Amino acid sequence: MMLTLSHVDSREAGMSESTDVTMATRKNFLEVCMGIERLCAELYNFYGDLYEDNPEASRLWKKTALEEENHQNQFGLALRLLDETEFDVPQDSLEHAHSIQYKLLKLLNHIKNVKPDLVIAVSKAVEMEEKLADLHVHSSLRFKDVSMRNLFKTLSEADHDHVTALQQYQAILYLPQSELGER
Repeated sequence: MMLTLSHVDSREAGMSESTDVTMATRKNFLEVCMGIERLCAELYNFYGDLYEDNPEASRLWKKTALEEENHQNQFGLALRLLDETEFDVPQDSLEHAHSIQYKLLKLLNHIKNVKPDLVIAVSKAVEMEEKLADLHVHSSLRFKDVSMRNLFKTLSEADHDHVTALQQYQAILYLPQSELGER
């Protein structure tokens, strides 16, 4: 079979379109992840203000918000390095990220209208952080670049640290009042 110049051009055009779609998907994924981290920081800052009469709770929320802002910046770095980094974003990962972002938006809108008590806020934050850890660890496996894979693994570990800190605080909240007074 002899390929004509027009066949080669159309093949290259198809490859270019495919590359453009892949690049757009990768960019979209990182932007959604950045948005998720921003929403988490916003949620935790809101909780920090909402529970400011409880210094221990407020500190925990503010500290976690700062860490989420740092994660957002790390995704920004990944976005800036997009052209230099190889990774795959399966459609289900992108859909999963969009789903988490949507649920976070709904949660933020809800809590701004219906202020949750501290126990519910902590338990919902634990759930959320577990989902984020799962997203980050599965995303890390898709990176061919070791430094980017390590970034996502580090984010996942930080999410696990958030879960641990929130679970420890949750356990304190569930202690009977008499035990709290003895501390």
